[in-house]
This record gives sequence, structure tokens and C-alpha cells, in this order.
Amino acid sequence: MISAGLGGSVNQLLEVPNRQHMNNKKSELHEWGNSLHRMPWDNHGALTNTEKLISSTVGEWYAAKHREASAEEIVLINSHIPSVCPYCGAEVFIRKGFYTNGIQRYQCKICDQKFSPLTNTIFDNRKIPFSEWIEYLIHLFEFHSITTSARDNRNASSTGKYWLIKVFSVLKDTQAPVMLHGKVYIDEMFFSRYPRDLILKEGKKLKGISRNKICVAVGNDNHGGILIVIENVSKPSNKSTWEAYGSHIKEGSHLIHDDEHSHGILVRKLHLTESVYPSSETKGLKDEENPMDPINNLHALIRRFMREHGGFDRDDLQDWMNLIWFIMSPPRNRYEKVKKFIDMALSSPLKVRYRDVMSKKSAEID
Repeated sequence: MISAGLGGSVNQLLEVPNRQHMNNKKSELHEWGNSLHRMPWDNHGALTNTEKLISSTVGEWYAAKHREASAEEIVLINSHIPSVCPYCGAEVFIRKGFYTNGIQRYQCKICDQKFSPLTNTIFDNRKIPFSEWIEYLIHLFEFHSITTSARDNRNASSTGKYWLIKVFSVLKDTQAPVMLHGKVYIDEMFFSRYPRDLILKEGKKLKGISRNKICVAVGNDNHGGILIVIENVSKPSNKSTWEAYGSHIKEGSHLIHDDEHSHGILVRKLHLTESVYPSSETKGLKDEENPMDPINNLHALIRRFMREHGGFDRDDLQDWMNLIWFIMSPPRNRYEKVKKFIDMALSSPLKVRYRDVMSKKSAEID
């Protein structure tokens, strides 16, 4: 571990690509981008004793992180019985023995295809055991960055990004059932567009809430409910506010807000009572004295999480908000949360192919 007391930045102490390297497409497979069990001297013939020790040690680490599936993992997988054939959707299929790894095999009586409980889920064609997924999810839920998590797991950075896309796919519609009620706090927050997409006026950035901002509708209630939905606009309007909040606030609830003009449509159409606290009145108040503190605290947690992922693709902003929603929502215990996600993933027919999603991302970057 590098001591916090050492002089210089971590980038100076480690062999991390600089800006020039990162702008060069060929340098994207720099040391940190390659799988971390490969050594720079692997093809050098005879190794020194130091090289042998490093290779052996890292090899042990890698093997521990990429072990064979445990008996408990096989039992878990086999306990999940598919509801339909993942290929044709038929409900008539039979057990057809086991694969060599011990996983149950099924065969559809309609299309004749063979499949396992993992077919067409995010775990399909997995080369890495669930145990590593558990560690990856814990890191993600604890606000670790994707890059540092990949390094810790001895994975290529591209693996961490690929797994993140899989997580996004499972959580795609996770906020659809949200219904805030009772005391409902709402307030918008804003994210800047990616630097390359900024709109300039006479070479300068636009000031204030401009087209360079992305508005996110945020809400919570006194029962633990949370809502985080992008509005796809830079400044809230009656239309965007209604589309973001309208189906997620129970009629007759009490709305607590900052007097944003567009919130009025919610009060009128949902027959809400309201308490209004303009930001000019709450600015400078201590948290315990601020009536908007519940929503302000949620804003702070969202910003803290996104700071760990500063280079995120703005096109994926709603996916990131879904992930934050999942992290902030019950269950609170991280292991129960991992269990919930794995159960959701096993029940979701969402196969995500590496070459499809990663080639698309590469094309967007180019």
C-alpha cells in the first residue's frame, strides 16, 4: 500500500498513461489495460530471480481471483429453473443431463435447443466465477471506481467496463414502480455535458443553467422512497417535470420543494399540498435547520458517487442514476444487496455480448 504521506501524486508513483498516451488509440492497451497476470518479460526467455518471484506471486493472486466454480455456485445455478426456453419462449422443456461443469442442461421440446439456467443472462458464457462478481458488486456499491476495482480483481479495465454495462442492463427499468408518498421532497440537480460536447459562445462557456447542463429530477419521501430520473433538458419545464415526476408521486401527498415554477403542475394535477422553501431563504442554513436537508443530502451522495466516475458517458447518465438508486434503496446491507442483484440477474433474459457493446463504445470514442 502506498502511504498517504509520500510526496507526489499516485500518477507520478505508478506507471499511468499521460494525456498524450490516452489520446493515442494504440496506447489504450497500456500496462493497466492489459490483464494483470501478464508480465512484460513473459517472452524474454530466461528470467531473473526477481522476475520469477513477481510472476509467481501475481500468478497466485490471479489464480485465487479466477478459481473454478465452487460447489455452492453450481448448486445456486441449478436451483434457478428457467420459466421459458431462452431461444423461442416455449414453456415446454425437459432436463437433459448435465454439462461437464455440473450445471443442469435443458432441452426445449419445441425448438430442440439445449440451454442452461444461465443461457441468455448476463452470466452466459462466463469464464469467471460468481465469487468475482460478488467482489465486483461490493466494490461498486461501496463507491469504488471501475478502474480501481478492475485492478484489484486482476482484470483488464475493459472487463470492468463490460461488467458495468451488464449491471446497467439488469437495472434498466428498476425505477419504473417507484411511487413516492407522504412527505415528498423534490429538487433538480445538474450535470455538465462532456467537454467535447460543450456549446461555446465567442469561445467561452455558457453561464448558469444553459444547454451545457443536463437536468436530473431527484425526489425522496419520509418512507425511504427515492427517485432519480433525467429530464433530457437543460432547464425544467412543465412538460419535462410532469414526465419525470408525474407517475411517481401519489395523489394527495405533501410536496416539499424550492419553488421551482414547473413544480406547480405536480401540485395541480396530483392534488398535492405543499411547503415551499426558496433557495434564497435556505442558503447558509445548517443541515439540521434546513427543511430541504433530506433532498440536499441525497444530492450530495449522488455527486460523491459520480466523482468516482468523472469520465462517464453522458449518454449513459440514466443508467448511472439507476445504479445509484439501487445502491441507495433497501436493502441497506451490502451483502443482501449483492444477493438481490444476483437474483435479479438470474431472472433477467439479458445476454450482453462483449463484441457488440464494447465495439459500439469504441466506435463512439473514435
